[in-house]
Amino acid sequence: MACNNRCWCTVISILAIITTVIVVCVYYTTPSDPSFTINDFYISALNLSDISSTTTTANQTIFFDMKLHNKNKAMGAYYDPVIFSYIPNIKLTFVVAEYTVPKFYQHNQKSKHVIETVTSHGVAPYNRTITSSVFKVEVLTKVGFTSPAYRKRRRVDVVANVRVSQTGEKDSKKGIKLFESGAGDGFGGLCMQIGLLILSTATILVIT
Repeated sequence: MACNNRCWCTVISILAIITTVIVVCVYYTTPSDPSFTINDFYISALNLSDISSTTTTANQTIFFDMKLHNKNKAMGAYYDPVIFSYIPNIKLTFVVAEYTVPKFYQHNQKSKHVIETVTSHGVAPYNRTITSSVFKVEVLTKVGFTSPAYRKRRRVDVVANVRVSQTGEKDSKKGIKLFESGAGDGFGGLCMQIGLLILSTATILVIT
């Protein structure tokens, strides 16, 4: 009986060690990409209540408040210069405004708000026959992490469509989250997590 108890204690200890190793690996070797959320978005030229917005000399500025959040619990993030682009999404492909945030470091599970006003070009004053306009907002950067096992900086390319009403503001009261455009390389982290899960399951089966 004493032998069986010792065997079970050994098995439980080994499983606890394996679980700890898996948790540490997930936290430190498979970082999650940061999240980007548009809290506020305003285009003065599209404000129908502003008389000047119906003229060709309308104020061509875009105001935005975007939150950058590091979701990782155990590692900080290093951002290369973050480039924001604002592109009309109605059969148009040219960039009407750009803004670049200098490179910076962000602690784990911290957020940074980028609140700026940028000058745009090519935004036509509001057409009274149109109830809303749609802009594609794109963010492009590279992000590295303070993980000893993950030194490579990964490309992050996320986009969102922002519908702007006749007030020049985004028509959604909630924040608009940007999603991967397909150009990023965040899939590697998912593959690593799946691999760790398979490895841990196999180890447990062998022990038992």
